Amino acid sequence: MMKRIWNLAVISLLAVGAYVGGTASAFAKAGPHVVNVVAKEYGYDMPKSIPAGPTLFRLTDDGNLLHQMAIIRLKRGKTVADLTKLPPGPFPAWAVFMGGPNSPLPKGGQSEVAVNLPAGHYAVVCLIPGSNGVPHMMLGMERALTVTSARREGRRPAADMTLKLVEYAFEFSKAPTAGHHVIHVENRGAQPHEAEFFRLQPGKTGQDVLNWVAAGMKGPPPGAPVTGVTAMEPGRQNTLMVDFSPGDYAVMCFMPDAKDGKPHAAHGMIHNFKVM
Repeated sequence: MMKRIWNLAVISLLAVGAYVGGTASAFAKAGPHVVNVVAKEYGYDMPKSIPAGPTLFRLTDDGNLLHQMAIIRLKRGKTVADLTKLPPGPFPAWAVFMGGPNSPLPKGGQSEVAVNLPAGHYAVVCLIPGSNGVPHMMLGMERALTVTSARREGRRPAADMTLKLVEYAFEFSKAPTAGHHVIHVENRGAQPHEAEFFRLQPGKTGQDVLNWVAAGMKGPPPGAPVTGVTAMEPGRQNTLMVDFSPGDYAVMCFMPDAKDGKPHAAHGMIHNFKVM
């Protein structure tokens, strides 16, 4: 299912460059529920149930491939099995993109994202395909998650910058600098959007990453995934923890466009920036 989405997620083979990870220190002070998730081929080690409220998901990729943690709210009594049986095409209204940690590098990389989840039933899936085009979700990388009504008190930490996702651009409230940042990520667009950060090779840009993906990922990749936020429906918000080291970066959206199915990056949803 979702062949276009999976094919547009071929960034799974990017495996070079320096990892720039987040840290949960600010979250520990703020007091949200912290859930540690370990991803590897092909599954998640994580709780089956968590309380409602602000939750920091700390995703560690212990596999040899890139993995993400896309959190999808299931409505109308739907299940993970219903999700995996869907035909190719856009997600139906009962499957709601809530966000979650996007791909760090494998073999120990971490991505940390806070999501405010109401009580309900959810699917945690990896939509990234392998080199054979088969999405990890179809290889067993899916989990059911129940969010109970026993709400745990807590709040997100104060962000020091905001990143807005729109058609077709990324809008930072200020330029990212070296060091630790708490980024409030908002989807202000009319379609689902994601944010995936790349650490670029010298002289490369996000367009080079897009061109490399479109050409079948032949030759050395121009950048490596760092962290990010998986797809969010319009109006949704996540909080991303990240430490930037000096260098060149790009943040991109690979979600398929509602009109032509092309990745939003192909419509210009690429933002290149330098961290000093």
